[in-house]
Amino acid sequence: MIIATMTDSPVSSTHRRWGHVPVLAAEVVKAFDFGRPALVIDGTLGAGGHTEALLERYPDMRIVGMDWDTLALSTAEERLSRFGERFQSIQSNFADLPARLPVLSPSGIDGLLLDLGLSSLQLEDAQRGFSFLRPGPLDMRMSRELTQTAWDVLRQSSEEELARLFRTYGEEKQSRRIASLLKAALSKGALENDAWKVAEFIRSNAPARGGRIDPSTRCFQALRIAVNHELENLKDLLGQMENVLVPGGRVAVISFHSLEDRLVKRAFQQAAKGCICPPQVPQCVCGKKPWARLIPRKAIQSTADEIAGNPRARSARLRLLEKR
Repeated sequence: MIIATMTDSPVSSTHRRWGHVPVLAAEVVKAFDFGRPALVIDGTLGAGGHTEALLERYPDMRIVGMDWDTLALSTAEERLSRFGERFQSIQSNFADLPARLPVLSPSGIDGLLLDLGLSSLQLEDAQRGFSFLRPGPLDMRMSRELTQTAWDVLRQSSEEELARLFRTYGEEKQSRRIASLLKAALSKGALENDAWKVAEFIRSNAPARGGRIDPSTRCFQALRIAVNHELENLKDLLGQMENVLVPGGRVAVISFHSLEDRLVKRAFQQAAKGCICPPQVPQCVCGKKPWARLIPRKAIQSTADEIAGNPRARSARLRLLEKR
């Protein structure tokens, strides 16, 4: 989810009141042009920008929006109330979709949208701890139902566990050094439960090298992924795509870092390939058939104009899949 306050995007007039411009909105709207009545699940509703654009464009579309975040839900519900029964909201993680499907639509859904980024609703609230630009508790929970905060992860993880987390989820090359320094500071009581101070500690002790991304950015990403089980939840739903879609149904996933994008790319490619036999096997013996096709084969990226109006869109990647 990308939020900005200035843009010349063609959808900007519908989002200006909320200060919210969904990334790759025009491309998402185009992807869900079914030419018939359709039920779409927005699995990461956020402030409702993508859903609003879709409901405005397609009068015969219904959308169920899912989100863990109660603030996001209340914001989206107010924003989308004018669409009446065409919009429904559920407080839930998107990984729960297969379990909820028998009630929502036993026969399956036409579209599934996942926008895996953070929104300004989360980044700008200092009490949520997602951003290190201002003081506030190191929380990072997308849902208050989760019991472990990012601060808990820092305190309760061993040095080895923390290094592995920074290396695996943050792809941070200084993971061992940073983990060692953090645990030493914590043992001495020299570190407070404050996002800004933790980031400053990382930055001052492990500065970025050669123009690389700030290590505190990578470490915060790793903590957020761990706290919210983001990759596990994504894997769970990607493994159920065939079961939730009707024939001709489509999945659109927007990711903002390589860990997510790799998971999506591999799952989509496997769905379009079918066979899981090792390369050395001369002919298929697994019998698995492709159940989907890539539309298009490569990821869609933001245009230069969109990036100019919304710099956070630079890292966005949209991948599309259609069930046969």
